[in-house]
Parts: sequence; structure tokens; C-alpha cells
Amino acid sequence: MKVSVYKIPNHPVKIEQTQVQRNWMDDTYDRHAYKCFPVSLANSIGWSISFLEDIEFVWDGVVDTTQDHVKILKSPPNVCNLGRGNATISFNSGLYFRTDENTSIISIVPPNYFIDGATPFTSIMSTSFYDEAFPIAWRITRSHQNIVIPAGTPVATLIPVSLEKLSLIELEVYDKTFDPEALQEKREYLEEWKKISEQGKFSNFYRDAVDHKGQSIGSHEKKSLHLKITDLTTKNER
Repeated sequence: MKVSVYKIPNHPVKIEQTQVQRNWMDDTYDRHAYKCFPVSLANSIGWSISFLEDIEFVWDGVVDTTQDHVKILKSPPNVCNLGRGNATISFNSGLYFRTDENTSIISIVPPNYFIDGATPFTSIMSTSFYDEAFPIAWRITRSHQNIVIPAGTPVATLIPVSLEKLSLIELEVYDKTFDPEALQEKREYLEEWKKISEQGKFSNFYRDAVDHKGQSIGSHEKKSLHLKITDLTTKNER
């Protein structure tokens, strides 16, 4: 699958694979948070959109359809827009996406980034015909507080998806039963996991796809994500 992206020249935006690193994870003891494999893998899913300068704004707590209640305190030129009202702020991505009709793009909250007081909307766009810059909007959830999105912090993570293929997936729900032998294995697993956790360590059972005896129980579809991006702009800017 290929997705074409057209970038307004000199627009202060960057698109790249979402990075694994998070400041709050760096600050955990011995960078302990990175040892949680599901979180670290999810960190790098999709392509993130960020801006090259800080963005700062404040909301006065009033919710209506006017744009009078959010004030932009700092922003790169031609980026922020208050036209939506209702305690929201939107961003001009400067990026135009084109896909085939069987591919849409879902915009999600950048995985495991946290901005106190505001959060991105999740949306799905049909990018086979949509001919405007990809829309990004945030809902402000805390009033009378300056909200800062530091430069380089993703404002959205984009993932191309086939809604047609998704709609063909069927979940079948069954009763969960355990035989006595399986229950004993589960108890032993939990006891081993508890011993390791009490030492402040990760078991790595899931990461390595093994049981508490070190025996293989399967394999991951992918253990790391390396998403492709090819810069074809005239100034090779990303």
C-alpha cells in the first residue's frame, strides 16, 4: 500500500514514524517503563504530525459555538484555528493525503503522550477524494490554564486502514473454561510472575512469548515497527 502526501512548502510541520521515546518513560526508575513491551511497541505505531514551534493557548471555560473563548498565546504562523468553537482548537496540518478508495486514514491520540488539559479528537477520513489539508482538532478539557504543546510533540498519529477489511472481521465470543491441569499451570505462572515483580523486574514472558518455564508458547506478528517514508519534496523537508 502506498499513500501520497502533499506538503505545503515551508509549512512548519513534520511527519514521521511516531517515536518510541517518551519523556515520562525516560523519567521512570532505570527507564523501567520501556520494559513494558506492549506499551513500547504501541508507541511507534503510525505516522505522527508535529509542529516545529511551541503552541500555547487558554480557554475561559465557556462552551458555545463562537471562537471568543479560546485565546492563542503562541503558535507558528498559519497553524492554529478557533473556528470550531465549543472549547476546541484545530491545527492546519499543511498535509494533503491521497489514497485509493479502499483506504481511509484514522487519526488517533498519539500513543502514550499526555498533555494535561487538552486531548486530540479521534477521526476517520476518506482520503480518496478529500481535497483539503488533513484536519486535526483538540478538545480543551481544563479552563483558565495555559495549555502548552511543546515543539515536536505529536498532535495526531495517522494510521491508514481498510474499513472494508475491518468490517469483514467477526468476533466470536465463547465461554472460557479451564481444566484442572491448566488451572495449576496458571497458578504456577502467576506465582513466578509475582516473585519477579516483587523484585522490581519484568518477567519478559510476554515479550519473549514464553511461559514461566521458558518454553515457547507462540510468536509475535512483529516485535518492532519500521514504517516507511520517502521524501520527494523539492527541498527534501519532512
